[in-house]
Amino acid sequence: QQAIVKEEAKIYAIITIDGEEVLRIELSENTPREEFYFEPHDDQYNIIEVDGTRIRDKEDNSPDQIAVKTGWISRVGQTSICLPHGLMIEIVSTQDPTEETDTIIPL
Repeated sequence: QQAIVKEEAKIYAIITIDGEEVLRIELSENTPREEFYFEPHDDQYNIIEVDGTRIRDKEDNSPDQIAVKTGWISRVGQTSICLPHGLMIEIVSTQDPTEETDTIIPL
């Protein structure tokens, strides 16, 4: 579920492998373009690319390529998951999730 975030809230991408956090990076206009290489398990790899306010699984050697096909994510609540490798990228914010926000529910 994507959330509405106040401007002062910081946005982070959290990368986990098998449920364990391996990297947390702030996504902002000042975040430089960078790539991270992960080897979740033997004979598996993921190349994660960060560019300012967005992040993606640029390349991996999973059979289905779902995370690669997901492309860039940048909004709170979005995820990119490479299930065969147990790797997940999730966008979160520092905004208190209990704060009142306007929610639009489709009919």
